[in-house]
Amino acid sequence: MSDACPPLPPRFEYRLDLAGHVTPKLLKNEPIHRWFYFQHSFSPQLVDLLFDRWQVTRGSVVVDPFVGAGTTLVCAKQRGVESVGVDVSPLAVLASNAKIATYDVTSLVDALSTVARFVRSNGTVDLSRPQRLQRAFTDAEFDVLFRLRRAILRQKMPERDLLLLALLRTQREISRAVPDGGWFRWRERRSSETTIWPRFKRWVEQWLRDLSARPPAAVHCRACTGDARRLGDVLAGASGRRQRCRAIVTSPPYPNRHDYSRIFQIELLTLGVTEGEIRHLRQTSLRSHVEARPPARSPQPRAHAAPWADLLASIPVDGVDSRVKSMLEGYFEDMHAVLRSCWDALTPGGKMALVVGNVRHGGVMIPVDELLTSLAQNLGFSFEAGWVARLRGNSAQQMGRFGRRPARESVLLFEKV
Repeated sequence: MSDACPPLPPRFEYRLDLAGHVTPKLLKNEPIHRWFYFQHSFSPQLVDLLFDRWQVTRGSVVVDPFVGAGTTLVCAKQRGVESVGVDVSPLAVLASNAKIATYDVTSLVDALSTVARFVRSNGTVDLSRPQRLQRAFTDAEFDVLFRLRRAILRQKMPERDLLLLALLRTQREISRAVPDGGWFRWRERRSSETTIWPRFKRWVEQWLRDLSARPPAAVHCRACTGDARRLGDVLAGASGRRQRCRAIVTSPPYPNRHDYSRIFQIELLTLGVTEGEIRHLRQTSLRSHVEARPPARSPQPRAHAAPWADLLASIPVDGVDSRVKSMLEGYFEDMHAVLRSCWDALTPGGKMALVVGNVRHGGVMIPVDELLTSLAQNLGFSFEAGWVARLRGNSAQQMGRFGRRPARESVLLFEKV
């Protein structure tokens, strides 16, 4: 085996032909999917591949506990399969619900015309706003964006969600805050207030064409706010009855310290989430970054020894954030709770796929794929296969200090037996 493709653990195999499937690359030209996506989204081609492999058909229920931009849900709806998405982020829930809603095109066109009239109407705008929004947009830009948001919020559902999503796509084009890896960078640019409405209108018109060319199937799909560590509570919903699913397709956050409440702070503020609420979201999210805290309802202790203890002990103290070790320990505790929730949610014989990435801290490679496989097997899952789709590089800092060592990005396949 060459250095480019190191030996793999048992039941893992290289599927480098799927490299594009675990990134958003292939969805960028897909109608509806392309409306809004995150940097770490997987592609609909992967979901379709899994659905074909598992023979997921009408009458099934599919769940995505980390719904992101709704890729799993859109694929399910296009096949006439009921689906439920869960996420702690209001941005993820908005993006997913906007994509899976059933629209009346005439009503959407009317809503766009109504918004245009409101935007042109007179009226003052309070230009006071959080510091991040002050830096991201000039006063003139914020004036137009605020008027546009105010007009959109007067519309009925589901048109309101789609128009809000178009607003987020528009302001991302002109914002001086650009998401870049685990944070965002600031860029200089001229004020673009005169281009906001044409940009917004262009997005909506493109999405109208998407709906006309590929309308979603009439099947119940929904995304809701919730914690994947307590999936049963979310799936019970208002009925109080636990809903079981046939398949789970998801990608939990990687323990790479990326804090999505910071990366997408501009979007969250635009949606009306306060800075205090963003801070609460940051602290209560999955412990994949150093500012997340243990959940109020701590995961039940495991009967077996933590398989990551020796690895964490080997991370050097010098040059490594002292919070990293507790973050990693918390991550696997949280993921144990997530996997247990997934077990409870699946029907016997149900299938689960996790898109995960290994990480490196202090020069020590953390084999997330192997450790999560071990946790799942201890819960009773049967491990079918690990598809290694990509070998990713390390951060410049890691490579500078410790050299390059490829990190696997894998699709883990399980069955509830």
